Amino acid sequence: MKPLVTIAVLIACAGQPLSAQWRFEAGLAGAREIVNLRGNTSARLTGSLLGGEVVVMRGHLTGRLRYAQGRVSNDSVSRDLAAGEASLGYAPVSWLEIGVGPQARTFIASGLSDRRWLFWTGRVRARGAIFPDRLASVVEVWQGLSGRLNRPEASASGGGVELGLEARLPRNLTGRLSYRVEQGRASGGIKETVEGFTLTVALRH
Repeated sequence: MKPLVTIAVLIACAGQPLSAQWRFEAGLAGAREIVNLRGNTSARLTGSLLGGEVVVMRGHLTGRLRYAQGRVSNDSVSRDLAAGEASLGYAPVSWLEIGVGPQARTFIASGLSDRRWLFWTGRVRARGAIFPDRLASVVEVWQGLSGRLNRPEASASGGGVELGLEARLPRNLTGRLSYRVEQGRASGGIKETVEGFTLTVALRH
């Protein structure tokens, strides 16, 4: 109950009002990832993903959608990988956002059934101005509220953090470089750890 109480207090203590106009942001992203898998066997895979994100904001509410796909491999194993997340958030103050939503990561292997991690997550996202209107830090932390691994079928837990720098560019563009690390865990000693850097260029309207 403590997280729910915290969220309720933050909402009740909402500070400065935010604009009630619709605001949009759409971007393209490229990521370089390292995936460490551990279970009956262990593997370390690396690769690149391409994707995008869309953010819709109105007043205190924010909707976010991210998707990326690519391929990770090592000397003996190669897997297609797709990852996506969606969240609905509330900003009690302009620099803090609290959200909930699903997150999935799927490994696609030719001739085998797909292996998918699926979480319902709680998220906290905070921004801090380094140089006002030019450069800001962005921190996002998420925790799985519930989760499943489909192969082998098992309940799962997980969490992660993303640290980034966001710069305001000409022509309503922003650039963000971020480092992310996250982990999923299931029974039987199954564990997946992902870390990587992502470069995103987005257009604001």
